[in-house]
Amino acid sequence: MHHVNRVEPQSNPTGTGPAAANLLRGCGAALVAGGVMLVVATLLHPSVESTSSILEAEKRLVAAHILFTSGFIAVLLGLPGLYAAQSVRMGRLGAAGFLASFVGTALLAVTGNFGFLAPVLAARSPESIDAISTYPPVVVVNAVGAVTFMVGFVMFGTAMTRSATLPRAAGILVALGAPLHLIGFGLAQFASPVLWPLTVLGSAALGAGLALAGIVLWQGRA
Repeated sequence: MHHVNRVEPQSNPTGTGPAAANLLRGCGAALVAGGVMLVVATLLHPSVESTSSILEAEKRLVAAHILFTSGFIAVLLGLPGLYAAQSVRMGRLGAAGFLASFVGTALLAVTGNFGFLAPVLAARSPESIDAISTYPPVVVVNAVGAVTFMVGFVMFGTAMTRSATLPRAAGILVALGAPLHLIGFGLAQFASPVLWPLTVLGSAALGAGLALAGIVLWQGRA
């Protein structure tokens, strides 16, 4: 009798092959880069966007919006990998938070394009800045973007704290940082520029939370 040696297939404990693992590493690097860019962008951005401040700080404003746009794009590239690695642990809250935060981030990336137009408008047609800002479709898109960004990251950050492989601090920072960043921005514009540090603190918290999660993802520990 001939004995046939059966070779049992080896299981992959992580459930991912080399290509998928490299993709997740790339997503982790994108989150780290995005988190850092959001913080630097906020530090560069003028505390008030008035006609005079736009003209006086034109280079800072444009540089800030370049970093904001790049940072949001990097976050959009990284979030799917983070959710894919943690979807089972995050549950429905994580799914809803991922979708809302993704949509909100995308809308902020698109509406941030106004920062590139503002210096031209401030120099040639100052009155058009307020007209555009109060135009109903613009108001609606900005509002939807802000709400989905804040609510989405609150839910997603809360879901992150359920993971045994992500630092709990990362989820807390994301959940607190996103709303603080936008609320601080609004208060600085419409109440007093003295409140701008709230925006900086919010971006620092959000950026740190995303970067911490990104490092874990990049290291293959998520």
